Amino acid sequence: MTTQRDLELLHKAARLAIRGHGGAEPNPMVGCVITNRNGTIVGSGYHRTCGEAHAEINAIQSAGDETLGGTAYITLEPCNHHGKTSPCTHALVESGIKRIVIGVEDPHPEAGGGAEFLERSGLDVTIVNDALCHDLVAPFVHRLQTGMPWVICKWAQTIDGCIEPSNDGSQWISSQTSLRMVHRERGRVDAIIVGAGTVASDNPSLTVRDATKRRTPVRVVIDPSLRTSLDSNICNDEAPTLIAHAEGEDASRFASDSIALPATNHSLDLAPLLRHLSTEYDATNVIIEGGATTFAHVFDQCLVHELWVFTAPHTANHTPKINMNDLVANLSLRLMDERMRENDTVSRYRVTHCQ
Repeated sequence: MTTQRDLELLHKAARLAIRGHGGAEPNPMVGCVITNRNGTIVGSGYHRTCGEAHAEINAIQSAGDETLGGTAYITLEPCNHHGKTSPCTHALVESGIKRIVIGVEDPHPEAGGGAEFLERSGLDVTIVNDALCHDLVAPFVHRLQTGMPWVICKWAQTIDGCIEPSNDGSQWISSQTSLRMVHRERGRVDAIIVGAGTVASDNPSLTVRDATKRRTPVRVVIDPSLRTSLDSNICNDEAPTLIAHAEGEDASRFASDSIALPATNHSLDLAPLLRHLSTEYDATNVIIEGGATTFAHVFDQCLVHELWVFTAPHTANHTPKINMNDLVANLSLRLMDERMRENDTVSRYRVTHCQ
């Protein structure tokens, strides 16, 4: 039987797991909390870096000799195979822990079976099937099942849905605090994607600045007719660049990597691009940063999984070509988190259905 206390500790483990974002991938983010036989928290840990100790091992080490007869709260079913590290199931049994509360089962065919092994070893095992824990592993599961990375669409907008900077010369819509948050997230994903129109109008570098960089994301330009200038910041050597263009175009003038994509419904088919990022760049999470036409194509092809919307507390002083409030109307969304950053409202949505 799962108690309210069990759920509280499992969610505490989930909050720990998020700290591994950008380091754990391509592995899933996992957190673990251990209590002693009296129910007091004695250890905790999370999976920090792919190839290094898993959450359970870090938690057991932090608990020391107080694990005997205790309970481990783990967001994902413990691995039961020899990969880059030894099976966590064996370490849990050897620790003397007697009860295991698991957020979700491990869908990986090689790593699964941990719960069954623990039960055969005499431990009391409960699988909660918790929604928050499902959210944690969603990018990992999606890539495992589809061969494509998790797609986050991120933009800043005015209250009335405009993402184009005002015509008064101001470059940014959102606050400096929001911009720092964006750069922090850039340093935790595997690719940043924009359309050729954004490159032409904004000349972005798409690099990580003023933030701790856990990964170096590849910069991707969706440029069907290869109109991107070689003098663009996107073509410098500060980070790798990938040019996605229409079949039949000659990309030999670019020193960077390129991929030809088939056309579909007045745009490029972006699924092959995402599969390429997964196989060639080991991408688990990618961010699409614009512009509005690129967002529209991604939405139309039902390739988006999460939205990050930074809404500034003012209206636009011009009429946008595409209104983002109208554009997202065809998406079914679940609000995951909402908070203030200076005067901006930062909203994270999970896309549950697209039409």
